This record gives sequence, C-alpha cells and structure tokens, in this order.
Amino acid sequence: MSIRKITTPAVPEPPDGIYSNCLVVGDQIFLAGITARGADGKPIGGADMYGQSKAVLEKIGRLLAAAGASVADVVKITVYVTDIAQRPAFGRARGEFFGEPKPCSTMVEVKGLVTPDLLVEVDAVAIRGASR
Repeated sequence: MSIRKITTPAVPEPPDGIYSNCLVVGDQIFLAGITARGADGKPIGGADMYGQSKAVLEKIGRLLAAAGASVADVVKITVYVTDIAQRPAFGRARGEFFGEPKPCSTMVEVKGLVTPDLLVEVDAVAIRGASR
C-alpha cells in the first residue's frame, strides 16, 4: 500500500510544501488542519466563527471530493478554536455540514492559530466508501 498526495486548485497547498493537506492510504483519507485562510491570506468568513467554520468545512469537502470521497465518509474530526465560548457557532456549521451519523469529534481551545485572525482549524479522517 502506498501513500498518495491529493491536491485541488480549490484548496491551495501550504506555502513552501512544508506539509500536505490531504494524504490517502488505501481507503483512508487524512486531512491536515484546515483553516479559513483564503488565497489572499485573509480569512474567508471574516471575523465570524460561523463564517470561518463554514469555509473550513467547505474546504474539507473539496479535498474529500478530490480524493474520491464525500463528507459522509468522515469518521473523526479534531477542532481547534481560539475561544471555546464560540462552540455553538461551530456546532451550527457542523450540524449543517454533516449528516447522520455525525463524525466523532474532539474540540480543543488553543491560545492561537497560525495567524491571529483565524478562529478555527479542523483536521479530519475519512474512510472512502464508508457512507455506502
């Protein structure tokens, strides 16, 4: 079994190739921490937790599609937030994005993300074909 890197123009790869956004091993798909940072460096969704959360989850959906999977194949997410009091806003976006059964989830409050204007980062694990 080999490791395959998945890319899509819809989700730019990290600068200088310091890590991969998405790797596939067999039917397992591993996504790095995805943020709402846009191509211009500014957060998609502005300074709003719900807006940024939707942008992050949409980027995850695009990467999964490029890997031949869907959001229904996600089994685990880890969510990093800069303000745990904003948990309901992320929960609202998550509820709109994932069907049943919802993926397992861990949420952790962190002091900060890669830039101070980012409010949320999500990594994910999916199993291609799990939703069938």
